[in-house]
Amino acid sequence: MLTDRNQAIQQINSKKRLKRIEHSRHLSRVGMRNLIKFPLFLIATVFIMGNSHSRLYLEQIIANFEWKNRLVLLLAKDDDTNLIRGVEAFFEKSACQNENRNLVLYKIIGNEITKYNVPKRYQGKTGIWLIGYDGEDKAYSQDLSLLDQLHKIIDEMPMRQNEMVNQNSSCD
Repeated sequence: MLTDRNQAIQQINSKKRLKRIEHSRHLSRVGMRNLIKFPLFLIATVFIMGNSHSRLYLEQIIANFEWKNRLVLLLAKDDDTNLIRGVEAFFEKSACQNENRNLVLYKIIGNEITKYNVPKRYQGKTGIWLIGYDGEDKAYSQDLSLLDQLHKIIDEMPMRQNEMVNQNSSCD
């Protein structure tokens, strides 16, 4: 009777051992799969996050100025020196008038463009854009001609008309 009981206990222990072995094999297979999946997941995540955050979104930058500033966007090639110098000179010479009109310059020159996700309306173009408080393009020129009419264009805008009524200009 004792031997039958011992044999039964040995069989139960043996079955338990087999289950533990099978379970550990299963865990090691699952663990190996997870061990392989995790680095792939990590690499994919870094790759996706790296690509999406390494570029600046020009549309978002423009949106950051909305309802606070009007924007002059300058997109130029490195060799567009007349355009670049002309815009910079305009902003230096007309600093007070530009400030009264809440006008800000944002420049992207040469290879800097590769740092940006550029909206289709600007892709492959160079020049000067006037962008209103609402983030919409109000005027564009490939050369400096826009600067000659810039203040007049802004001053004819309804929001600017309200600003001029409530603003004491100290500019000459």
